[in-house]
Amino acid sequence: MDIADRMKGLAFIQVRAAREAGGGFLDFSVSSLGELDDLISRDVAAEPEDPDALAEVIGAYVGETIVRRLGATWTEEDGRAVLRLGQIRLDPLRRAYLRVTEGKARSLKTYFDAAEAAKAGKEPAGGIEDA
Repeated sequence: MDIADRMKGLAFIQVRAAREAGGGFLDFSVSSLGELDDLISRDVAAEPEDPDALAEVIGAYVGETIVRRLGATWTEEDGRAVLRLGQIRLDPLRRAYLRVTEGKARSLKTYFDAAEAAKAGKEPAGGIEDA
């Protein structure tokens, strides 16, 4: 299984988990990232039991949304799944980990917005990963 198929499979695990948690319908839209942010705020403990595993499925969902909406592609660098959006490198799994462990200040929707701005040539001050 290639990295794109693996990430797509993990993204659908997040879709199912959100539905089962009563967190609404995740449809890979930009607005669903805000819904996912809200679901994390509501349901994820301050110190989740396995933040790496949780971040992997959340990050896969964020990444798949970027793939579908902005045309990025999954690739593997040093054994890690990352996205390429032209010359821009994105790490949605890292962002998801920060969202889970540091809170709403690391919004998933804000991350998407920063990637979209960077694609348009307007990378935010401090870079995408700090958006």
